[in-house]
Amino acid sequence: MSMQAFYRCALLGLMLGGCIKRTAPPPSSSASEPPQASRVLEAANARIANVPRVDLLGGHETRDFVPQGEVQKVELSRVSVHQQAFGEATRLRVKEGSGLEYAVQLQAATTAPVEAGDVLLATFYLRTELPKEDGVGETSFVFELGKPPYTKSVEYPVQAPAEWTKVQIRFQSTAAYAAGEAHMNFHLGYDPETIDLAGVTVENFGKRIPLSQLPSTRTADRRREKANAALAAARDQAALAGPPVEGGELRFEVKPRVVIRTISPYVYGINSQKNEGFGATVRRMGGNRQTAYNWEINASNAGSDYQHSSDEWACTAMGYKNCSTPGAQFLDFVSDNRAAGMESVVTVPLVDYVTADKHGSVAENEKAPSPRWVRSLPQKPGPFSLSPDLSDGKVYQDEFVNLLVTKLGKAQQDGAHFYSLDNEPALWPGTHPRVHPEKTTYREMNNRSEAIADAILRVDPTAFVLGGVMYGWSEFMTLEGAPDATEWNKKYDTYLDYFLAAMQKLEAKHGKRLVHALDVHWYPEERGTKRITEKDVSPKTIAARLQAPRSFWDPDYKGKTGISASGGKPLRLIPWLLERIAERYPGTKLAMTEYNFGAGEHISGGLAQVDLLGIFGREGMYLANYWGDGAGNTVLPPYTQAAYRLYRNYDGKNGRFGDTAVAATTDNAKASIYAALDSKKSLSMIVINKELHTAFTGKIYIAGADCKSANVFVLDGTEPTLRPMPAVAVKDEQIEYRLPPLSATLFACRP
Repeated sequence: MSMQAFYRCALLGLMLGGCIKRTAPPPSSSASEPPQASRVLEAANARIANVPRVDLLGGHETRDFVPQGEVQKVELSRVSVHQQAFGEATRLRVKEGSGLEYAVQLQAATTAPVEAGDVLLATFYLRTELPKEDGVGETSFVFELGKPPYTKSVEYPVQAPAEWTKVQIRFQSTAAYAAGEAHMNFHLGYDPETIDLAGVTVENFGKRIPLSQLPSTRTADRRREKANAALAAARDQAALAGPPVEGGELRFEVKPRVVIRTISPYVYGINSQKNEGFGATVRRMGGNRQTAYNWEINASNAGSDYQHSSDEWACTAMGYKNCSTPGAQFLDFVSDNRAAGMESVVTVPLVDYVTADKHGSVAENEKAPSPRWVRSLPQKPGPFSLSPDLSDGKVYQDEFVNLLVTKLGKAQQDGAHFYSLDNEPALWPGTHPRVHPEKTTYREMNNRSEAIADAILRVDPTAFVLGGVMYGWSEFMTLEGAPDATEWNKKYDTYLDYFLAAMQKLEAKHGKRLVHALDVHWYPEERGTKRITEKDVSPKTIAARLQAPRSFWDPDYKGKTGISASGGKPLRLIPWLLERIAERYPGTKLAMTEYNFGAGEHISGGLAQVDLLGIFGREGMYLANYWGDGAGNTVLPPYTQAAYRLYRNYDGKNGRFGDTAVAATTDNAKASIYAALDSKKSLSMIVINKELHTAFTGKIYIAGADCKSANVFVLDGTEPTLRPMPAVAVKDEQIEYRLPPLSATLFACRP
């Protein structure tokens, strides 16, 4: 046992009476179903007793379920069960943790067809034999399309107590499936645990009964989950309590004369959240909502995010009052940003149809082409109008750009600077099946990108176009399993390589660059107790969250993800992307207009953001926009705001981190350091202590800087503000400073 583990154990022992072997959690009345709820459930089951239904497992219960994915990590066996309605159960022993919950799963295919809108009921019995290290045994039931894009009708996480518990999940099918086309899964990609599963049925009631009339254990399941969360929170608080361990000296070395690169001012971007004095430089209006945006009426469609609703939410949610005016959503957005000193990213649709009305949900039988949609075209054959014809059944995207240019000026005249070519096209069949139900193809993306980028640049040759807008690794590799992926990957290896090479060919064809930056999104898969993108702040998740930014650059870091597991080597995401650019389309910039490492309300999320902003500047990112839990006109989480302030306004007087990155090194597992010079050659340094319990005496060696002393600002877990501290002297080209656990410290040199 390590000293850190021993220390945590000792703290828990003070509260719980010692450290013991993991055992199944004892029965808890707080997690049990109240008598009234039990009677309601019994009544619901009695009510459907004589309703005809089809068992989608063919009466085989768990016997047709087989492991899929990283099957070496799970062991299945049959065990006898007594005093239950079933005599056997399947024991699922997870031997090794996975980076993703679905990396290993128990899977069965449906044995009968299902129609869209059919009402279904999944029933099974579950118990924990040996919980995970956090004291909980869990799985997640999923009903989904059995091939990309794996559209889900339900994803239902459930935690199992020590005693047998009955789980009933009611849901509706989101689409029609032939027999065998849909899969029923139990996720097992968790840390080591052993759970028992029995009595599984998935029944299709068709449309014979309303969904609300089916039984559901959701209330009891969530009550149990809440009780477990309270216990976990108490354990986590105990684990983080007490005085820190003194870890001795930790060395940092800064070389101000070794210049790495100029830091792009656009790495300090956000999406459409409010900018409240923390110094964001660029703001993006994007996401799924913009794929079917109709600028003529300021209407968009939510797609599968929310009932495929067509409305003006994306405009009114920003607080804009003129959403009946053509283009108002973006005219107001760019104007607000300009007034606040920020650049803007405008999203332009690539798809063939955009929203025709604001009448709410669009049914599957109303998918395009239908009166609920109008045709979207890249270029207008006639003259532009600032008052577009709303009755012609067409929307022209170059006319949209002309509206912005006429009202606000061109990009070089302080108008809209950046234009993004739609959003996450590989996911269109899942996010926007009403306008693009087919799998997106390589050739299609070449043609659509060419048409819209050319249309934008014909109107504003000074605009900067972001292309690709890829959601993550599967899109980088194969455009999420595109039908023509195998054909093109024989020559280009990946879709990302294909896209870059295709854009280079288009530059030669048009005599001008059509795409100025490759745009990617990133939501890391690393997990502790939970995936780090969630709000979880258990010690294990905190530790994983603080290490995860290393996947963006560190050749010695190999995170616990499905990507690293399949590739067998460190990810180095930013250098890898820049290498692909250098080979396939030199001169292209790199952008990341969505990312999130979770827990922006907690110091761990704040420190991850501090780390990321430093990485973006040092490693050569051109533009980056924090997404967080979602955009809209929301307030950035407090610790995320503090992270931006550390770089952009640390003293409340626009004190800023430098704009030229210089060399700085340390032990990357324990800490991070970023250093930069400003235009006056003044040095600033940001040091992060990633340790949960250990304080260090930081020894920061500075070779050749004009630095006699340094102003100090600290961000830690006490509150999400930057605390000014007494200035520290520089002696013999060295700063010595105590670095508290879970903290970021800024040193701003004074000559």
